[in-house]
Amino acid sequence: MRKNRRYILLAVGIVGATALAAIGPSGPTPDDGAALHQALADLKKDRLQEAENLAMRLATEGEKPYPRAWAVVAAARQRHGQYASAVRAYRLLLGSTNSPQIREYVMAQMAACEAALNPPSAQPYGKRLTASDRAELAQVEEQPYTESSEHFVIRAKNSRLAKLLATESEVSLERVCRVIHAGEAYPHSVEINVWADPEEYAGNAKDPRPWACGSFSIYTRDGATVRQIDLTQRDKAGQFSADMLDRVLPHEMCHLILREHFGDATCPLFLNEGLAMLAETEIDNARILLAGTALASKAKIPLESLLVRQGDDLKKPEVFYAEAFSFTAYLHSRLTAEQFRDFLDNIKQGCTVADALQRALYSPHDDKFLAEVASAWEDHAVTQAQYLKALRDAATGRKTPENWNPR
Repeated sequence: MRKNRRYILLAVGIVGATALAAIGPSGPTPDDGAALHQALADLKKDRLQEAENLAMRLATEGEKPYPRAWAVVAAARQRHGQYASAVRAYRLLLGSTNSPQIREYVMAQMAACEAALNPPSAQPYGKRLTASDRAELAQVEEQPYTESSEHFVIRAKNSRLAKLLATESEVSLERVCRVIHAGEAYPHSVEINVWADPEEYAGNAKDPRPWACGSFSIYTRDGATVRQIDLTQRDKAGQFSADMLDRVLPHEMCHLILREHFGDATCPLFLNEGLAMLAETEIDNARILLAGTALASKAKIPLESLLVRQGDDLKKPEVFYAEAFSFTAYLHSRLTAEQFRDFLDNIKQGCTVADALQRALYSPHDDKFLAEVASAWEDHAVTQAQYLKALRDAATGRKTPENWNPR
């Protein structure tokens, strides 16, 4: 009993007295008690992975697992910024105790993790622009201005736009790295050229896309690797393109970073485009609606087909892009940052999507795995679309047909 009390006292101040009351007083065996003592010591010294591993063994292994060790697992994950997996651990802890104080503490920590996962987002910059702002940003001056930031060199024929892009590019880069690299820092510099209009973009961009108003390229100049993004300042009507800030810039930046990440390996088209859309400043609800509508009807592209589609094989491009976004966003929301990074690395090494996922999850191979993932994703996507359609109909006074979802 005295030994268990020492564990409790050691835990106080690490993850909170209330939470660590969950670890005693009736606790593990002497051997497991020593392991718990070590896990708490590791947690106190910020050896988070060691603390989690030890506590996980206590919570899940042996003849008599000790579920209250989930308190240490959850705290280690929360401190490490692995908020989704921390919530899962807190839920397991919640199921092991009837103490009102402990349950209140755990619920508060779960709420904190959920808030960290879904921070209040500022309105996209393009939507904050006034008519006067847009008019000023649409002006094209004779000489280009150059602005620099930590990772970018921007050239634009509008001084205010050049300064704005120096800031917004760093914001976009942080978001892209959070999506792809679990928040790791980007080590390179990127040149951004802003061309006045679609015609100038088509004639001067390194690798212009006829259907787009932006593109990226990686090439060699004077023996050095150049990373470049080309953007368009004004649309065909001569108006400032706010989408350039909110959609095109982060979209092309994501493509560029993915290209570097995969190198000579092939990144599946669904993943390449899905991540680029996920990196955009604002979620496009039209994609969510289309994906859910398609998956609930004969228009759907089955997951097995979606995963192997190539650019020259898109008979239903709108549906493909919507489903690619939906499935990529689904995976990203279900995996921890580390698991998603492992998933990308597994794809890079040549694994199929199913194998890459199972390896990232440390799950044994199962031939039915992809079918189960497809079913769960489709249900999620259809439910999302139904919810959005209900909100839209409520706002417009329309009624959603009872048979809207034929499933």
